[in-house]
Amino acid sequence: MTDSQLIEQIRGNNDLALRALIIKYKNLVYNTVFRLVQNSEDAEDLFQDVFLEIFKSCEALRFEEDLTVWIYKIAYNKSISFLRRKNPAKAGTNHIENDHPHLQLIDKNHPEKQLEQKENVTILYQLIDQLPENQKKVLLLHKFEGLSQKEICKQLHMSEHSVESLIYRARKNLKLKLITYFKLNS
Repeated sequence: MTDSQLIEQIRGNNDLALRALIIKYKNLVYNTVFRLVQNSEDAEDLFQDVFLEIFKSCEALRFEEDLTVWIYKIAYNKSISFLRRKNPAKAGTNHIENDHPHLQLIDKNHPEKQLEQKENVTILYQLIDQLPENQKKVLLLHKFEGLSQKEICKQLHMSEHSVESLIYRARKNLKLKLITYFKLNS
């Protein structure tokens, strides 16, 4: 069943179609929210919130939108909103280590280090979101859903060379965006 058929059936309150959508996109959603919130209990709650939002919002989905990217954006936005609600004072801070060089010696399990890691993951997701749609989609399928290049070729009806090229360009663009971001914010 295609994504557009799934959405049409979900709009018609077909529970089996919703279940099929969840099965198809569970890895993308869970990996996205977990990498941002870095807590399995919070990630499980957000996982449910994301699919509830998808169900509520599927009426507004236009068929020219890419479902993978649309679902990723919902998961990303839900996670960022959660992090802002959880700790609004830290939501906009960047690079704790730059302000406090002595924190570099703190082990990875320290709350300050964990906060910095969450902030870095948030920055990474924001920069991924700025990639061109085709590069973002291929990168999400490859890195977040764990699909091989051949599987992506089949799913997107593209040649292996095209997928390989898009992954390469996505990585290259993301690397440039990261370098630029950290040069401007260091």
